Amino acid sequence: MPIVKDESAMPALSVVVPARDAAATVPRCLDAITSQAAQMPVGVEIIVVDDCSSDATAEIAARYGVRLVKLAHHLGPSAARNRGAEIARAPVLFFLDADVVLAPHALARGAEALTASGADAVMGSYDDDPDARSTVSRFKNLAHHYFHQRARAEAATFWSGCGVVRREVFAASGGFDEEQHSVEDIELGSRMVAQGARIVLDPGLQVKHLKRWTMRSLLATDVLRRAIPWTLLWLEGRRLPDDLNLAADQRIAAIAALALATSVVASPFMPALWLLAGVLVVLGLWLNRDLYRLLLRKGGAWLAINGFLLQQLYYLYSIFGFAAGVAIFGARTFSRRVEAVLRRAGA
Repeated sequence: MPIVKDESAMPALSVVVPARDAAATVPRCLDAITSQAAQMPVGVEIIVVDDCSSDATAEIAARYGVRLVKLAHHLGPSAARNRGAEIARAPVLFFLDADVVLAPHALARGAEALTASGADAVMGSYDDDPDARSTVSRFKNLAHHYFHQRARAEAATFWSGCGVVRREVFAASGGFDEEQHSVEDIELGSRMVAQGARIVLDPGLQVKHLKRWTMRSLLATDVLRRAIPWTLLWLEGRRLPDDLNLAADQRIAAIAALALATSVVASPFMPALWLLAGVLVVLGLWLNRDLYRLLLRKGGAWLAINGFLLQQLYYLYSIFGFAAGVAIFGARTFSRRVEAVLRRAGA
């Protein structure tokens, strides 16, 4: 059996899965990994790093015969992935989240894509059949799929939810920034590209997302863990991709969404603005027409209509997150300058 359990055997691929309180999803995640690893022509080691879970995540993972690392303290996903990479013995690392399920043959495809492309890293995509069936969950997971599928093949970022990287390149980059508790894979990808690494996106390398989204988790994640950290990275001089949901047409769509919301609010006082609102709706539909076609195909008119409204909301709170990020950066810059002046005055 090619799954490596013998410590003396050298694997060709190390799968690293960070997990915290993932008892509800890790069985399906590991079922897919272990079954596909058993079919691989090369040795595969599976490393699960339990980030001090309060549930049965570690006990469940141990039943699969994986290499289990149990952190004594909660350190976050960056540190968990780094600890897994540190003990990995294969020349290729395959990072997977604990709430995804590999599509059939995806484990082999990831390894083959790295070899075939000659790249230093390969990132995959969510599939178009998310597990959770609520409107918010289907919209968010399908939107993720849509933006992955339309992205450029030559990527400027990395995705740790389903990403393959050569271990020597990962090590040379310094690994994930353990001070970065969100968008850590984007930060890593921008750093690797700046150092000359080549990352490609393979839209056929797919995983199913098991995450169930609510309006509360949607807002908290997209504002606190994405929009604000992305803005801070950009203002700190990091290179962010002009791709995915940061592409130029998405910036135009965000401006259009803000103008649409403003027109609707002001229209009772200026009825002529209803015409402008109608034009902006058409523009918003056109800019993401393939997304709304996907939602229509997967969930009918109900999902398409609600998806349009949720996408406009996404743009609005992303603009808010950008403004908050600018304010935080300004406050930090001012604080550092004050500290520098005080240090010089006390010298």
